[in-house]
Amino acid sequence: MTAAEPGPGLRAARTCGEALQLVLDNDLAAIESGRRKICEWLDPMKLSPKATHRWEVVFEEIVSNIVRHGFSPGSRHTVFVQAARTPNTIDFTFDDDGRPFDPLTAPAPQPLRSLETAPLGGLGVALVRRLAAAMSYERDPETATGGTSTDLTFTPRNRLRVSIATGE
Repeated sequence: MTAAEPGPGLRAARTCGEALQLVLDNDLAAIESGRRKICEWLDPMKLSPKATHRWEVVFEEIVSNIVRHGFSPGSRHTVFVQAARTPNTIDFTFDDDGRPFDPLTAPAPQPLRSLETAPLGGLGVALVRRLAAAMSYERDPETATGGTSTDLTFTPRNRLRVSIATGE
């Protein structure tokens, strides 16, 4: 197991076997700090630009949705991310103790009729579903911890698993 220096929004990062574990604040700064750690960890895989783009978009969309919609403004919570490599996928697990949200049951966005009437936002979940090779969500309402943990052992209420294909 090795530890890495945290950055803004990143409380802890470590590798454990073949997995990377990140403990993020519920802060948008965590997106870039987390993305950089994942880039460093994935560097030996020499992913294609297309595969890199896929995991970066999925990571950014999911973490930003958790931060923006999962918690009350100004509250301190934790988002735990684990990434694991397989020969054909990058498998992410996103754990948090925020409001429940199952992206698998979210309605598809309405087709755009014109740029003037197009709503801002609301397309990220559909994009993640399109980019993911596989997704699953589970909610455990019995396991709240307050979200202030700085270690890698807190018990989440929401768990989203997303697999990103690394092949073309």
